[in-house]
Order: sequence, then structure tokens, then C-alpha cells
Amino acid sequence: MEDTFDAEGNLVTAGWTRLAWDKTKMSKVDARLFYGGAGKRDADAYTACRWDPTDTDYPWFYRASYSSGYWPVCYSTEALKMAQSGYLCSIVCVQWADLMICKTRNLSLSQQGMVNTFGNFGLFFETSLVAILCYWNILNVGLGTRQIPFPHFMCPSFSFYSVIFFYDEFRKTLLRNGMVREQGKLKLKGWIVQNTYY
Repeated sequence: MEDTFDAEGNLVTAGWTRLAWDKTKMSKVDARLFYGGAGKRDADAYTACRWDPTDTDYPWFYRASYSSGYWPVCYSTEALKMAQSGYLCSIVCVQWADLMICKTRNLSLSQQGMVNTFGNFGLFFETSLVAILCYWNILNVGLGTRQIPFPHFMCPSFSFYSVIFFYDEFRKTLLRNGMVREQGKLKLKGWIVQNTYY
């Protein structure tokens, strides 16, 4: 329910309105008014933004959103869209590790190499696609993505990428150590084989 006014412009009923998280029409509204108990706390009780909107030492894309007319990101619906775009980019970066560990079952990436042209095209294409989705202004409006700072494109998910990749390289090393050649055939022996076939 929204506020209604009489013929003289006086407030008749005070109601509530919903904060449109998925649209840009409320991107300049401070979300603390909806969830922080407006009027119960003074402005100094809230935490300060990480990137001061008035500090010109930082690039503008750390402080403001292009889609909202360079309005500050802090405490607005733009912060959610920036976080969702960062999550989309991190999913793609973790998929890089998934593609590389699925190339072989027991050979290391250093032994196999990156010779699969379709796999290399897939890595390039998914990275290009997510960059287009995030940095092309027309798609920002339609899909709700935002132009996140470039360090946020890959760095937050690089730790997960490293854990996935190096864990699987270690697993493949253990698997290769359990291989023996008997009568001209390669056979797997040892405790690691029990988990491989079930």
C-alpha cells in the first residue's frame, strides 16, 4: 500500500511500499529505510561505505553504478546486482577448473596438455560470454547484470579454482602410483582403486 493524498496535497494514509530489488527504478533509494527501522536510528549509527562516493582516488566503478546514473552503490539495490554479477563470474571461473580436471582420468594436465581445440574454444567462449553479459550496457538493463570491477571478475573465485585443480592433480598422482603393468596390460592396484569403480 502506498501513500495517498487528498485534494489539498495532505497525507491521508501512510502505507508501505515494496522495494523493487530487480528493477532500476529504486536504485537511488537507500535500502536502510526499508530494513533498518527508519526514524529509529540516526545516520551515524550505520556503517560507512567501503568505497567513499566522494573520494576520487578510487575509480568510479568502485564507487558508483553506470546503470543508475553513477549513483553510489552502497546501501542500494545496485549492490545486490553487483554481487549477483560477481557470483556469475565466479561460477564461470570455477568451471575452468572443472573442464581441466575432466580432461583425463589419471594423466596430469602437464602430461596431457591443452591440445583439445573444442575444450579451448569452450574456455574462451564462456569467458567472453560472461564478459559480454556484464560489460555491455544494453544487456545490463535487460538481464540485471552490472559492470563489476575487473579484479572482482576472477580473483574471488581463484581460491576455489586452485583447490579444485590441485586436489584433482594430487588424486591423479595417487592413482598413477597405484598402477602396475602385468602381462602387457595396465592394471590398477591399491586402496585408491576401490573408490574408482564404485
